[in-house]
Amino acid sequence: MNPLEAPYPVYLVRETEVVRNSLAEGLPLPQGDTLEVGTKTYQVVRLPAPEGTYLLLLEVSHLAVRAKAYQSLLRVLKGLMQHEEPEGLLKDLIREAVTVVPGAEAGSILLREGAFFYLVAQEGFSERLLMARTSLEEELFWYGLGVDNWQKGRPRVLKGEEVRHLSSLSTVEARPLFFEHGRLLEIQATLGLPIVLEGEVLATMNLDSFSDPEAFGPLSLELAQAFALEAALLLKALKERQALQEAARTDPLTGLGNRRALEEAFPLLLQEARTLGEPLSLIYWDLNGLKALNDREGHAVGDQALKSLAQALRNLSRRRDVAFRIGGDEFVSLHLGLKAEEIPALIARLQENLPYQVAAGGLLVEGEDLEALLKEADKRMYRAKRARKGL
Repeated sequence: MNPLEAPYPVYLVRETEVVRNSLAEGLPLPQGDTLEVGTKTYQVVRLPAPEGTYLLLLEVSHLAVRAKAYQSLLRVLKGLMQHEEPEGLLKDLIREAVTVVPGAEAGSILLREGAFFYLVAQEGFSERLLMARTSLEEELFWYGLGVDNWQKGRPRVLKGEEVRHLSSLSTVEARPLFFEHGRLLEIQATLGLPIVLEGEVLATMNLDSFSDPEAFGPLSLELAQAFALEAALLLKALKERQALQEAARTDPLTGLGNRRALEEAFPLLLQEARTLGEPLSLIYWDLNGLKALNDREGHAVGDQALKSLAQALRNLSRRRDVAFRIGGDEFVSLHLGLKAEEIPALIARLQENLPYQVAAGGLLVEGEDLEALLKEADKRMYRAKRARKGL
């Protein structure tokens, strides 16, 4: 084939030569207007001539790879509504990235939660790597190009010896996991990318080659950045959706969970209590005289009283306790590990530390019928309220 002057490789060859060579080497014959040979794609133009048909072959491998990459991104985007959690989305995305980005043979994504990054998706490694944790400082050290480039999402390529040197200097708690299950000794090149949106690093993505130190060229970087941008946009959309769902479960005045949140949390806590073999207690709380307080001093004062009760429940709660506002002046708290005989002391402690009168009734959870438990706790609360009034 004779190369001609052009921005991309172009070849002019007789069709008979292509057919003969294809048959001899087992390569595909040109059918229609494209021809794929190995990893290369050519656009085919047939030029009739007196001595036979010539084929003008324009290499369009870069365009074919880009098209495949963006088709993959569209597939991931369509799958957004199928995943409630970002882990499922990122698992799909890293699989597509490893398939499409030239040179990639494996990959991983670490999702940021506060000051830590957790490996939540991988392709080409052991499942034992999942949820391995690194710190923000460790990720910046591994990235190596500084905070400014990190926040701009600029890609970074390391060769095998650089990978092993940086890994040996690391003090990350997950380093043994990465050496054992992350194939660090096999990596010949790695492409690292912060997944950034509006200057905030939401996650990091690494693509790895085990066979070629020069695996990641300009096209690889371009396509990997496209995947990183898509990941950032999708993570943002997921977070916004989760925020809306959380708002639907939250009482806007007190910030506590609402009735819906209680109904979702109860079976989970009950199952945890049974698994641990510990008691679960439920307490029904009522802020006495809220209507009279509103009428006498205004709704702002009444709202402050509700907020005070909510904060008192937060202060009272231990690590495994949770409280909810289920009505105007009615609250419910669940206490994992609280025995029946300990309920009165807990109620008294809250009543002593609150400037408003609060009535409460509690019981040990027995059975799975939340409505029945709430009715019984409500009855006990009213009995306690009447007793305090001397009725």
